[in-house]
Amino acid sequence: MVLVFVEKLKKHHIETKEVIGVQLPLELILNYSSIFSPSINFAISGLDVYANAYIYRIFNSEGDVVKELNKVIVAPITGVFPIYILDLAEVHLSYGIPIGYFFEVLLISLTVKIESKSFEIPIYPDEFRYLELSSTPSKVSTLVKSNVNVLKELGSTYEVILSVAGLQDIAADLLEGLRRFYSSDYEGSIKFFRKVVEGLRNVVKETDVFEGNRKEFLSEYLSKAYQLISNFGEHAGTRGSLHEARLSRDIALSLSRYLAEYLRLKQGG
Repeated sequence: MVLVFVEKLKKHHIETKEVIGVQLPLELILNYSSIFSPSINFAISGLDVYANAYIYRIFNSEGDVVKELNKVIVAPITGVFPIYILDLAEVHLSYGIPIGYFFEVLLISLTVKIESKSFEIPIYPDEFRYLELSSTPSKVSTLVKSNVNVLKELGSTYEVILSVAGLQDIAADLLEGLRRFYSSDYEGSIKFFRKVVEGLRNVVKETDVFEGNRKEFLSEYLSKAYQLISNFGEHAGTRGSLHEARLSRDIALSLSRYLAEYLRLKQGG
């Protein structure tokens, strides 16, 4: 489903090239030896390999969160066995993130291109993995591990949502809602689950993937769900406890996965 790791942004010298990025975990390299192998040289074989990933947070050298990037990327991978680098030069330059800062990476799949053919390979498709690397500061590890239950709860749902163009903001709100839910901030989680439902309602208005009256019924359901979750908030003069937060979570999760799967089919996923 998803491989999570944290690694430092560095300048790497690969053969004659300088690459700004993060090194991929050795465990990943060894487990996917059909791609990463001493017998395969990307440049000579004409093989292009890309990572489909989600950059969640950026940490400074002291281990403090300096930015929640919440960005889906498709980035090239370069290197020779056993050192392979996820090229993050574009992210580095676009956001001005200093060399030496740490990236929290959620790796979803690999895309391999050779000549006119392209293959997408899911990463650990039936499990969730967090690799705690020795280079990761303990403060960062503690913060990342606190989110592991959140990511496990999302599981393949998050993978599906992230794979659909246009749903990245919804994915970020869903992640934050779950993070707050597992931190027992039920009022805070409800606010983000409401944002998820509002975002999905707008998506349904703009899509044409549903046949017959289903779009109309979904729009009505999403509107009612939004009204219900809004009623759980303080601005409605009520309080949202664990029970309301759990219901809001279940609504947001199920609707997100349902809509994302249909939209992925439309986009050819």
